[in-house]
Amino acid sequence: MGNPSFQASNAIIYVTYGAFLLLGTGLAWKMRNQPKVDFLAGNRTQTALPLALNFIAAGE
Repeated sequence: MGNPSFQASNAIIYVTYGAFLLLGTGLAWKMRNQPKVDFLAGNRTQTALPLALNFIAAGE
């Protein structure tokens, strides 16, 4: 299978950008009236091991 043309590559990239833009805008619109408490309520929901593995995977 050959490589896609320059125009096809750009079309794929820009369609993906547009999809992410629509998804992000839709999620932001849906979450606009959610109280901040819901975002901050995740305190102490994970143990140390998953958090440590997450930091290792993220390269922190």
